[in-house]
Amino acid sequence: MKIDVAAICHMGLVRSNNEDMILVNGNLLRDNTINESFTLPSDNLLAFVVADGMGGHNGGEIASELALKSFDNFLLNLPDNLDTAALKQKIDLWVKTIHSEIIREGLSSPEFNGMGTTFTGIFSYQNRFFTVHVGDSRLYRFRNGILKQLTTDHSMRELTGNPDTPSNLIYNSIGAGDDAFADFNDITENIINGDKFLICSDGLTDMLDDDAICQLLEAKKSPSDIASEACNEGGKDNISVLLLEVEDVISQIIDEGPEDDSDGYKKGNNQSKNKGEDVRRVVI
Repeated sequence: MKIDVAAICHMGLVRSNNEDMILVNGNLLRDNTINESFTLPSDNLLAFVVADGMGGHNGGEIASELALKSFDNFLLNLPDNLDTAALKQKIDLWVKTIHSEIIREGLSSPEFNGMGTTFTGIFSYQNRFFTVHVGDSRLYRFRNGILKQLTTDHSMRELTGNPDTPSNLIYNSIGAGDDAFADFNDITENIINGDKFLICSDGLTDMLDDDAICQLLEAKKSPSDIASEACNEGGKDNISVLLLEVEDVISQIIDEGPEDDSDGYKKGNNQSKNKGEDVRRVVI
């Protein structure tokens, strides 16, 4: 399997500093771009994560960097042959540990008190793929012209269902709260050849709705192009765009019918795939 990765971490047009940061296989990205390709199984441990920091002064910058560095180290020190349940326990423990570390770091300097970060990404372990999600950065899948959000925002707007609630109020983050938790999922069996995965901060999604993002992906726009569109709409926050494209998937046809994408977006409309279409899933 080949994974093509392109990303940009952009300050936007309004903020005076960039509190976002992106992790791409050990590389930390801020105010920069990256384009790389990876191959499994030779590149066995991969991590692609967006962290959107928050806090006074430079606190958000510190929190996002601490979280990404900690996760990269966490992956490198994972024991072999963990099953999914054991891996989830490790992830849960890591979240609590880094949450406490960032809170302590914030308390050490009054100007950083309350700093925290979102954390959303995909990582590989033992030739399987998993998602980790904390906060309101988002993970989407783009397949056959259909854009589908795979994460649920940990925001007060999502929790209350009230569209008038400010979108930037979140109830779950690493740091900046009493506790933190992560949504964790194994997505290995849901990856097919040609899938694209978009991981982004709310600096993108507050400027562009899903319909607009879908059209940009349909037009094969790069992360830099997508960030530029967000800037054209105001660029009010830092903008992180991390795009993964899966190629050369060794797959098999399984007899279970099409996956339900009825809640996705296809060129601005809710459409599902045609019935009877083959579903080709990953066999690594």
